[in-house]
Amino acid sequence: MTDSSDAAVPQQSYQPHPYLGGRAVALRALAAWRSGGAGAPRTVLVTGRPGSGRSRLLTGFLMLCEPSRREEFDLSVLDPATVPPGELPAPPVFDATGLSAVQLRWLVTDHFSPGAVRAEELDGRLAGIGSAGEPVTVVVADADRAGVLPRSGEPARVAEEVLRPLALAAGVRLLAEVDRADADRLAEVLPAGELLVIDLDREPWRDEEGLRLQAEFSLRQPDGAAQLARTADSPLVVRLAAWSARSAPDGPVPLPRTVGDALDLQAELHGVTELTLRRLLAPLALAGPGEPLPLELWAPLASAVAGKDLGPALAGGQHLLLPFFDLVTAEGRPPAVRIVHPALGAELRARLGSTVHEVQRRLATALLATLGDGDGGGSGSGSGDDGSGSNGSDGPGRWAAAAPYVREQLAGHALEGGLLPGLLADPGFLLHAEQVRLRAAVEHLVATGAELPPTARTWLRLAPLFTRQEPGPELRAALLEHAARQDGLPAPEFGLQLPWRTLWARPLDGVRAVTAAARPAGGPVLVAYRPGAEPELAAYDALTGEPDGTDPALLVRPTDEERSATPLGLSTGGDYLRLWTREADGRAGAQVALFLSAEPLGGADLTPDGLLLLADARGVAALRPTALASVPPTAPNAPVLGAPADPADSVLDAPASVAPDASGSAAPAAVPAG
Repeated sequence: MTDSSDAAVPQQSYQPHPYLGGRAVALRALAAWRSGGAGAPRTVLVTGRPGSGRSRLLTGFLMLCEPSRREEFDLSVLDPATVPPGELPAPPVFDATGLSAVQLRWLVTDHFSPGAVRAEELDGRLAGIGSAGEPVTVVVADADRAGVLPRSGEPARVAEEVLRPLALAAGVRLLAEVDRADADRLAEVLPAGELLVIDLDREPWRDEEGLRLQAEFSLRQPDGAAQLARTADSPLVVRLAAWSARSAPDGPVPLPRTVGDALDLQAELHGVTELTLRRLLAPLALAGPGEPLPLELWAPLASAVAGKDLGPALAGGQHLLLPFFDLVTAEGRPPAVRIVHPALGAELRARLGSTVHEVQRRLATALLATLGDGDGGGSGSGSGDDGSGSNGSDGPGRWAAAAPYVREQLAGHALEGGLLPGLLADPGFLLHAEQVRLRAAVEHLVATGAELPPTARTWLRLAPLFTRQEPGPELRAALLEHAARQDGLPAPEFGLQLPWRTLWARPLDGVRAVTAAARPAGGPVLVAYRPGAEPELAAYDALTGEPDGTDPALLVRPTDEERSATPLGLSTGGDYLRLWTREADGRAGAQVALFLSAEPLGGADLTPDGLLLLADARGVAALRPTALASVPPTAPNAPVLGAPADPADSVLDAPASVAPDASGSAAPAAVPAG
C-alpha cells in the first residue's frame, strides 16, 4: 500500500477548493494519479468511515476533471498541484448506488467493450479493456452503497467482481470510493507499488483544517465553530451539528463527536426522548436507495413503527427533525423526504437492535394498507396477518395503482419483516414490484432455504431477463403467463390484456427448428426438428399439444401462398421474436407482440391461421396472439391449410429454422442489469 510522498508540501497562499474547503493533500494525490506521470499509482482507493467526506472529495475532484465544470473555477488561485491536467477529457464515472455487482459489470463493459449478450462474456471483456500503452480511466463512485437491500453483501461483491479485475487490468487506471474493509481486502491482492489508499480518517489525509473551515462557514459563533471542529470526528457530524444549531438559534451550540451524539443532543435540545426521535426517523432510515418517501406517508409509517399516532409529533417536530432529512421536490411529483446520509440511517438501524424485524414488519403492513380495502394490513400498528394482501376487493389492479414508493420499497421491508413469502403468492405483486429490488429480496430469501410459491419460482427463473431488458408490466405478465404454462402451472391472473395466451406447452430437449404443418385431412400440426435424436421429427397437434402419430412423410408445410395469406407476420432473432400485422398489400404493419427469451430460441413459425409455434431450451409451445381477434380474416380465395400441396413441401425436407430478424428492426436493446 502506497502513502503520499508529498504530504508535507505547504499550501502557501493558495485558496482552498471552493467546494471542499480543504483536502489539499488528497487533491494533490488525485491530480497526480490523473496525470499518469512516472511514479503515479495506477489504482487509487478513497476510503474512510461513513460520513468522512469520501463522496464529496470525489465530487470536488471530478469537477476539476470535467471541462464544463472546470470553467467555473478561478484556477489561478488554486494550488497547481491539486488541479488535474486540463487537456484530458472527463473520465467516465460509474455510480454504484443501488446497483448489483452484475449490473455494474454490464455498465462498465457496455461503455468500453459493447456487444456482450451473455453475462459469461463479461470477465474477458473487462480484462481486455484498454492496454498498457494506452490505458483508459475508470471512476467508480459510491461502491459502498451498492445493492438495494441492507446488509446484502453487495459492496463486497462489487469490490471482488468489478474493482479487483479492473485494478488488475494493465490497461486500466482506476479511481474508486470504497469502505475500509473492502479497501483492506483489495490492498492484499493488488501490487503495492501500483496502489494508493487515501483513508480520510488517518494521517496524512485527515483534514482538520477543512473541518475548521466547514464549522466556521456553517456556524455564526466563532468560538463554537472552533470547538466543534476539534470535537467532531467527521464532516457529516459538523453538518448535523450546524443544522441542529439552526433549529434552535437561541440554544447552545451542540458539540457532538459522532452521528449518535448528534441524535442524542438534538433530542435533548428540543425536549423529546431519543425514542420518539428514533421512531420518527425510522421510516427514512430503513428505506433502501431509490424513491424518496412521499411526505404524506411519513406520519402513517412512523405511527406504524410506534404503535400509536405520531402525526401530531411529526407536525410539531419540524425543528426537531430539521438536521436529519432532505426535502425532495420534482415537477409533477408530491413532496418527498429522504435521510440526509446513509451513516445516519445505519446509526438509527443499530439503535433499533433486535426490534428491527418487528419494525420492518410494521412498515410493510402499513405500506400494504395504502393499496386499498384489501386484507393487506392494519392501521399501521402492526396487527398480525401474513401480509400477503392478495385478496383485495379490487384484485390485481390495486398493485398497478400503487404508489411508486410502495412498489419499490415494499419488498425490502417485507423480506426483513417476514412477510415476503405471503406476498410472493400474489401474481400482482410479482408483476408490479420494482424488479431489481424484488429479485434481490427473493434471492436472499431462497439463500435462507425458504420454499417459494410455485408462481414465484417461475418468476425467479425469468428475473434475470426482467432486470436486464426491463420490459413493461404487460410484457412481463405475458412472459410470466407463458413460463407458468411451461412449468405446468395454471396461467396467473394479472388483470391485464396480454399480447397472447399460451394454448399449451410441452417439455422437449434439443429442438433446433419448428415448422407449421398440416395433416392430409386438415388440421394444424407443430413439427419439431431435433438433430441426432430418435426420431428427429416430433409432431404435436397445434391446438391441443397432444402427440400426433401421422407419418411425417404425409405432413405438409404451408405453401408460399398460404404463408402470404397469414393474418400476422413473424420476424425472429436469436432470443426474441416480433409479431406484426399484414397490410392489404402484404407489407408489414404495426407490431402487435414482442417475445423475449432468457435463452436462445430453438425456432418459431406461424400457422396459416395465425397461431405462433415456438421452441426454446425448455420445449415447444403454441400461443394464440390476441391480435388475431382484431385483424381481418383471411381472404375467401386464399389457400386453406391442409389443401393438397406439392410433395416438395413435405416436412421431411429441411425444416424451417430461426432466421435473423427479417423486419429490419433492431433487437431489443439490452439494459445493463443482473
